[in-house]
Amino acid sequence: MYNILIDGASKSGKFDIARNLFNDLTVKGLQPNVWTYNTMISGFCREGLVSEAKEFFLKMEERGCQPDSVTYNVLLQGILKYVHHDMVEMLFLEMEGKGFSLDASTVSMLLDHIKARSLDASLLKLIGKLVPKEEVDASCFTV
Repeated sequence: MYNILIDGASKSGKFDIARNLFNDLTVKGLQPNVWTYNTMISGFCREGLVSEAKEFFLKMEERGCQPDSVTYNVLLQGILKYVHHDMVEMLFLEMEGKGFSLDASTVSMLLDHIKARSLDASLLKLIGKLVPKEEVDASCFTV
């Protein structure tokens, strides 16, 4: 039930309510799941609070909830949207190490940033490694 309330509050622009609901979960000793964390990380990013989203991501792991591919893609999209490029390569390497892939909207955002020269083109090889093989041939991303 908390998941639905947190998701609804976060998506309806009432992120403070979502944050309070999340805090209420932990106060009551309940363990949020990956979906709840993803909702909160997405909310932080939507509000432009990328540093807080990254901190929340780290707390998620500390509390024993492992991020999934959605977690990484949501965080990467927030980082790109709010130009925190210093975090991109680190997240790429972590994703690769855990076997996660980029989704289509994240790849599109990354390529737009590389075309605009706000990201180093040397990241193309790493992007190619994180694109699912069935979606695109990774050789398209070699430099």
